[in-house]
Amino acid sequence: MIVPLTQLEVAGLRPRLDDALAALQELRLAEVVTIVDPGETPSDLADLIVRTDAVRALADQPAIGAVLGDAALRTTLDHLEPQVAKLLAEEAELRGEAEALPRSIEALDALQPLVPELGRLNDRQLANLGLASVALVLDDPDLRIVPELTRQLSELLGRGHLMVTSAATPGGPVGCLLVLRRAYLPDVNALLGTERIVEVGVPAAYAGKSLRATVEAMRRRLAALPGERDRVRAQLAATIKPVAGSLHATIVALRARAERAVAATQADLSSRTFTLRLWVPAKQTARVEQALADRLGPAVAVERLDTRARAVDQPVLLRNRTSWQPFQQLVGLLSWPARGDVDPTGLTALALPIFFGVMVGDVVYGALLLGAGWWLRLHWPKRSTIGEVGRVIVLGGAWTVLFGLLYGEALGSLGHSIGMPALWFYRGGPTALQPLLLFALAIGLVHVVLGLLLGVWTAAREHHHRHLASKAGTLLVLAGLFGLAGVAAAGFPAQVLTPAVAALVVGVVVACVSQGALGLLLGPLDLLGTLGNVLSYLRLAAVGLASTYLAEVANQLGTRGPLLLGLVVATLFHALNLALAAFSPTIQALRLHYVEFFGQFYEGGGRLFAPLGSSVARGPESESLTALPSPALTSPEPAPAGSPV
Repeated sequence: MIVPLTQLEVAGLRPRLDDALAALQELRLAEVVTIVDPGETPSDLADLIVRTDAVRALADQPAIGAVLGDAALRTTLDHLEPQVAKLLAEEAELRGEAEALPRSIEALDALQPLVPELGRLNDRQLANLGLASVALVLDDPDLRIVPELTRQLSELLGRGHLMVTSAATPGGPVGCLLVLRRAYLPDVNALLGTERIVEVGVPAAYAGKSLRATVEAMRRRLAALPGERDRVRAQLAATIKPVAGSLHATIVALRARAERAVAATQADLSSRTFTLRLWVPAKQTARVEQALADRLGPAVAVERLDTRARAVDQPVLLRNRTSWQPFQQLVGLLSWPARGDVDPTGLTALALPIFFGVMVGDVVYGALLLGAGWWLRLHWPKRSTIGEVGRVIVLGGAWTVLFGLLYGEALGSLGHSIGMPALWFYRGGPTALQPLLLFALAIGLVHVVLGLLLGVWTAAREHHHRHLASKAGTLLVLAGLFGLAGVAAAGFPAQVLTPAVAALVVGVVVACVSQGALGLLLGPLDLLGTLGNVLSYLRLAAVGLASTYLAEVANQLGTRGPLLLGLVVATLFHALNLALAAFSPTIQALRLHYVEFFGQFYEGGGRLFAPLGSSVARGPESESLTALPSPALTSPEPAPAGSPV
């Protein structure tokens, strides 16, 4: 339902503007109308919000503490930020090391089979032989560093060294083992430190070690990293915890200030006074007036304005039942209602689950969908996206069970095979196609006619005479075609023929005249488009039959071969069919609703009512949209469009 809005003009002394905005923020019932172009949040306030949010986001949800003043907040942030930055850098370094070490170990492990004897020697045993080994991991995706390193080592050491490399994987590191006389080790280390040859992946702690010692050290370090990261996280939490509550309370206050600062720039200001214009719910105007009078007393005056003269930028406030909230969001996916539109949320909540049930129509599938939807509702908050999806699935599953009983289907033909009666007709039967197609066309005719009737009503209310004539003409054409089809195929009395032809002719003439000069061209095209809309509902039958026959295929495959293999194959195919049933019918039902139904009466293009204060958190459990975007925060779902009333 669309809630009527009215517009108020508030005038007062300029020094009391912030008090007036604070009172409106607490009510969350008034949207500020832009009189002048809104400015931006002051840069110092925006900077405080970003800095505070970045630190606060690192803490667990704390209890609310005292709000800090700007000076105290800056002092706190100046003290915390260097410590937090240091710990975050350390945690990032540990995370990078945890990601890189397994690749380095894998590359060096690939060398072990190539040099088994050398791979078993440790540093001490190599020293006794007068040798040294250097294990390297080179990031060489283009395979250019290894040949260059080989060339330079040959120039430096001649034939007095051995270099073995592992096979490179595409984009992966290359493991290298270099064995040389111990006396040459300083020269080789100097070569590895040049700009042309860069050691990658092996930190300095592993440099100069043998292959065996390097791999062992890396494995020890990899095992110790989770504890190191836990230590850093605990230290970070302990650093922020003493002020986390105050930061949380302060960020709420800062966002409120930022919202008021932007709203203040939308007011008409003089040297001494301010003027605000507000959209408020019509039934809440007295409450808004009283709140302003209580806060500002005689320093403010409120006047109710003529809404009809200022309806161009009027927002829309929707208030629907809780069970309809998911479908309200589905309406918003297309477009929010504009002024003069009908709120189609209730019709969407009624039609979409029915369409879904008509297409899927299986008792077992419906029961599984019901269980899945109920589980989602129990394990996610009501107003979360997943919780709302669960509510939609529950309704669709209930209608799927009902139509499954009408069709006599349970896992497709399995229910029919074991004697489950069809209360209406079985879709897989040889005579089912005609009644199924006629049923789909009947649904389409009813749905499109309902849309046209709503179009006639909205056009009459808004005094759009051309639209009214076009919709009325289309209704007459559909009535005439229905009468002719009834006489030809359904046994309607012959007396229906004359009024049906008359309705058809009059409807065509009215539809053509309503299109103006190009009516002879546009009128028939519009009528053909409406007729195509009705025929488009045949997809209800097509998608339903596809689901039925895929279930039949699953059952047929399940009877072939050994029992266990048949059960596995049938289960997989039924799971595939259920997955398709969860998505394809939903998309088709939305398509019918958005195009064939909404196209008859719904203009859209509106914007939601956004009252002052709705974007500011009132506490840790009610935080909503942020007044300013902050990359450090992920906000919960916004409240439904009807919540302020």
